[in-house]
Amino acid sequence: MVNKVLSAATDTDQLFLRFLVGKSKVYKEEDYNDGLNEQEIDPQNSDPNQQSGWHQRTLLSVEKERKMRVLEEKKLQQRREALLVRDFQQLLLTTIDEKLKDTQRVLCEHLQMHQQCVDLLTALIAKETRYSVLAELLDLNPYARNHVIGLVSSEDFMALLGRQKRIVHDVQTAVGMIGTNGLRYLIPALMFKHRINIYNQHNRLFTKKLWRYQLTLGQACTSLMLEAGYRHPYEGQMLSAMLNFAYTAAFHQYLASFENVRSRLILEAREQGESMRHDFFHDLKSDLASLQALLITKSDLMMSVTLATPVFSKDFPHLVTALSEEVKNIDFDSRSVLGQILSKAVYFAKYEQLRAARLFKDEWLASYFKTAHIDKATFKLLSKQELFRFKPDW
Repeated sequence: MVNKVLSAATDTDQLFLRFLVGKSKVYKEEDYNDGLNEQEIDPQNSDPNQQSGWHQRTLLSVEKERKMRVLEEKKLQQRREALLVRDFQQLLLTTIDEKLKDTQRVLCEHLQMHQQCVDLLTALIAKETRYSVLAELLDLNPYARNHVIGLVSSEDFMALLGRQKRIVHDVQTAVGMIGTNGLRYLIPALMFKHRINIYNQHNRLFTKKLWRYQLTLGQACTSLMLEAGYRHPYEGQMLSAMLNFAYTAAFHQYLASFENVRSRLILEAREQGESMRHDFFHDLKSDLASLQALLITKSDLMMSVTLATPVFSKDFPHLVTALSEEVKNIDFDSRSVLGQILSKAVYFAKYEQLRAARLFKDEWLASYFKTAHIDKATFKLLSKQELFRFKPDW
């Protein structure tokens, strides 16, 4: 059998999306799968009581009829449930799309891009700001504030900065110990990790993989920015988060709408006295199929541009331009410097996730290099840096 070579970005994108919402874990020891293995089981070989030859039991005609009747009833039930799932998913996706049209609500509720958050990022990334001002802005962002204070007491984290850990209780002291340059890499990473919410109660594996991809992408941007002599390499994590706004917002809306739609259908079934439908929706769990269907509809990432523009176009227009170039798939040679960097980083970050999941074959590399615009020396540099692990000081 001839192996199919990945000849275009589309192939990598499709494989990456299947991995993102599949059951495969990063760095799992055994072979990875895309979540479809259970559909490959042959039901004819799954009966442990099945025997062959003259030992096989001869069923009475009555028992055969009973088994056939039970089998037909089971098939009918499966068809009914399949129709219910189809109708549920259609209603769910329609509801989500309608909710996601309200850009301001999505920014506030799902991405939590409140003004105090934007003010902190602007003061930290776009300006030279005193420690006292940064401390005041951090006080308005409790999650980032508490996390910064906690990291100062981490021996491992502070060792990366070449400093000793210290137990502190005020944020200004913590800011001074980490320093402005370290905070420029740290704060965006903390904020956007919180936005993804990897500790949610549903589809936790998906959010962990999304965060690993986002961190890798952001730090790949930073590494490429440094190589190109770009003045503000700490903007890499912001650029990465902006690209993933569509997936992050869609996932949060998916969780909210799933419960709302399910509750609505349970109530309707109860009022109509349809016990089978009531019990079915009562036991229905969020599934990878509907999440994958949602992400496919958002995989053009146009929503990322729609969400990032009102927030970042004033203070970070160059980042919005690079994001737009990537989403609109502008010809590589016609892109801005940051647009080219983002393109390379996306290729590498997706490759890294698929490599870690053992889904990327070595024979695909030749085609990969042609489309990624990454030379082998840069590829080796990115690979050896372990960009899926946070680097507080570049």
